[in-house]
Amino acid sequence: MSYQVLARKWRPHDFSSLLGQDHVVRALTHALTENRLHHAYLFTGTRGVGKTTISRILAKCLNCVGEDGKGGITAEPCGKCEACRAIDEDRFVDYIEMDAASTRGIDDMVSLLERAKYVPTSGRFKVYMIDEVHQLTSAAFNAMLKTLEEPPEYVKFILATTDPQKVPVTVLSRCLQFNLKSLSPQLISDHMAELLVKEGVSFEKPALRLLANGARGSMRDGLSLLDQAIAYSAGNLTLDSVREMLGTVDSTTLVRLLGALANHDAKSIMAVADEIGARSLSYNQAMKDLAVLLHQIAMAQQLPDTLNPEEPDAADLAKLAQAFSPSEVQLFYQIAIHGRNEMHLAPDEYAGFTMAILRMLAFAPFEGNKVPAIPAPITEKQAAAAPLPKSEPAKAEPPAKTNVQPAAAESAVSPVVSDPKPQKAEAPASMIPQGDLPPWDMSEKREVVYVEGILAARAPAQKKAAVKEASAPDATDKRVAAVPAPAAPAAVPNESDWGNDDGAAWTPTDSDLNYDDLVAADPVGSSPFPFDDVSAPDFPPAMDDISFSDVPSALKSLPRRAREEEKREVIPEEPIQMNPWLEAAEAIQLEDSAQPLVTSAELVSFENNHMELKVDLEKLTDRNMVDKLTAKLRERFGDSFTLSVSVARSSGQNLRMLWAQKLRDEKRAAFASVKNEPLVKKAQELFGFQATADDLELLDENGQVRKN
Repeated sequence: MSYQVLARKWRPHDFSSLLGQDHVVRALTHALTENRLHHAYLFTGTRGVGKTTISRILAKCLNCVGEDGKGGITAEPCGKCEACRAIDEDRFVDYIEMDAASTRGIDDMVSLLERAKYVPTSGRFKVYMIDEVHQLTSAAFNAMLKTLEEPPEYVKFILATTDPQKVPVTVLSRCLQFNLKSLSPQLISDHMAELLVKEGVSFEKPALRLLANGARGSMRDGLSLLDQAIAYSAGNLTLDSVREMLGTVDSTTLVRLLGALANHDAKSIMAVADEIGARSLSYNQAMKDLAVLLHQIAMAQQLPDTLNPEEPDAADLAKLAQAFSPSEVQLFYQIAIHGRNEMHLAPDEYAGFTMAILRMLAFAPFEGNKVPAIPAPITEKQAAAAPLPKSEPAKAEPPAKTNVQPAAAESAVSPVVSDPKPQKAEAPASMIPQGDLPPWDMSEKREVVYVEGILAARAPAQKKAAVKEASAPDATDKRVAAVPAPAAPAAVPNESDWGNDDGAAWTPTDSDLNYDDLVAADPVGSSPFPFDDVSAPDFPPAMDDISFSDVPSALKSLPRRAREEEKREVIPEEPIQMNPWLEAAEAIQLEDSAQPLVTSAELVSFENNHMELKVDLEKLTDRNMVDKLTAKLRERFGDSFTLSVSVARSSGQNLRMLWAQKLRDEKRAAFASVKNEPLVKKAQELFGFQATADDLELLDENGQVRKN
């Protein structure tokens, strides 16, 4: 007798030996036990998960008569009666398997349906199993619909497909659908181990695990690989032989690659890449296996118990899980999967693989938990450039409150240089805290300093001490310390005055805050700071926290960014007089190409059922447009109506201006109803603007801004 492959030799013959499809077995077992049988079943799932096997077991359950020949429908076929043995041996005449990939036309389907009319020859039911049913033609599907919906009581249909999306919904609605699951690698490897024990073949468990991973959830594919591995290894399945057969990269090689990556050893990384090429292995497969290892490392970091101790590299993976940070593993995994997808774009697989690995090396974050490496000697120059730990800036001591005369206060805050001393050396760039590097967001500070400076100039002299405390920037907002410059009179403070090495803040004096000089030098738009380059804050301060009584009216004229005004058409203030043309035009809707004629035309005269219109553009006098408008107006004024259109200067008495005037009137009415609301007044006072009716936007019922 010839050799029989493992997938056929060890095919399950009953539901109890079927693996991985418990949800299907449970439903069918209950249906058979309670005799609640449907006339059509649809099994879906990837290849090699048991669709055909379940159909054969179901056929045996329906036709089994027991060992004594007196049995009925059962969920546990005996496997010894004539019907069971005939189905197992593919010779049962009432079990018909049809491959829709080869017999897919309407003639084949008509022939099958003709035979379905006859009662079974030797069994209880006639079972039709159509494999890959999605490949039937549309005509074949249509031909089987009626029989599939109302078959004879002795006929059962079992359909199987790997692509249920291509099956018509009219067929799906007539069947009980069961989706078969892909099998887990652990389940496949355990089943392989049982079969090899029965076959008397020695094996290594890691080798079976590798074969199970290659099966991709299909038991049949896994057993086919097992047959190939037995032949390749001469009956002794070892991990090395299976790796050579599958052409996969040794996991220890990839572990060495990850170890070199942890130590940032580019030379060792390239050596591993060259080794993979020297063994004629697939770089694409190597990248895939690397992603699998990274996934296992990530799982070991978050859930250490998930690391299988039976894995050949479990100990190495545990060490790598401690060597890498979780962010590094996530980054490497993303680079690996994207690098594999982009490998076909590279000049060759070697370039694609090495560039992906070097990308991991280049973008790896440095978090200090790498595999220990011998540090290189640190030179004096490198030590000077090394970054120092980030520290919080020292808070400035609040100035003591003293009662002094104005002249004394001015002299107290004015810097006096009696004996120039060598200035402090500027801190190196590496010592600057990272959060204080430019560019800085100075919008809030500049506005506060400028506004409070003007308030100080307008306030009485005895309140300068309070202004000094308010105008000093908060310690948490201090910027990088700058080298103090020699004292010099200045009309306004510079950015360097906001914070210095001594922690003292700039204090306005009478000479610094001469309000009249400021207004004379810059009466309108210019300010001591470039406001045009500073974006406004995203959210205004809470209104309840602001005292509007303390804000002087002069602040309303402070420079601010002018917004761009939309160009609006000039709408005549005098009301547009309605006339027969405008009354008719409001109800006319032409094609998009002809509608501008309706909205732009103005009435010149309307006598004896003849209307004369004028437009300001010659292209609006197109004959086709005029004819379409004439046809529309004849529906209103009768068949004797005539129309002429000429080119003349517009006076604004057209439909477009009428709509604009109505919209303006509605805006004015809406603005009049809300302008006295407390919230509106508060907003205008806060932001220093006067709202008008033109600032409103009216919305239609769909929430869109109205244009007319």
